[in-house]
Amino acid sequence: MKTISTIFDDPKTTPELESTFQTIKEELGAPFVPNFFQIWGDAPMALQGIVPAMKYILGSGVLDRRLKEMIMVAISSLKQCNYCETAHQVFCYSMGALPEQIESLVNHHTLPDSDDPKDKAAIDFAIQLAKKPNSSDKEDFKRLKTLGYSKSEILEIIAMSGMAVFYSHLADATKINIDDGFTAALSKTETSSS
Repeated sequence: MKTISTIFDDPKTTPELESTFQTIKEELGAPFVPNFFQIWGDAPMALQGIVPAMKYILGSGVLDRRLKEMIMVAISSLKQCNYCETAHQVFCYSMGALPEQIESLVNHHTLPDSDDPKDKAAIDFAIQLAKKPNSSDKEDFKRLKTLGYSKSEILEIIAMSGMAVFYSHLADATKINIDDGFTAALSKTETSSS
């Protein structure tokens, strides 16, 4: 049965795979294992390469996780990856993002002009790199440093930009079905903010 993807049958689970899935749930702080990771059950070595990006780039580091999630939403929307856009909207809302921020990230790939200029600059830089990775220059780094970003934070913005492009590629190429849990959470959030 194809509940995880429209083109691949659902993978068979093993005790080792269940252990990996438990780690994914813990790292994401999610009540279920997203379909994005489940599909790779038939390629456990590839899964072992995909999980660290989530664990170390998205889930760790010095840059705020909420900002990282907003970068994911903006780039997912830019790349027209409906799966990643939906999933990361849910994470954004759970971390306190406002409906107008999400709307702007989805429709304009940036934050509203009235928002925090520091967050906006980070997202704009990540989008710039998602469009053209070799477009960064000294002025970009100088501007981000002036806004208070450390060298480590700037490198994490670059890593998040690359991860968002990579994950959007994986989700689109495997035709992932959006998890019922994400759809329900997003619907509930949108209803309560109306």
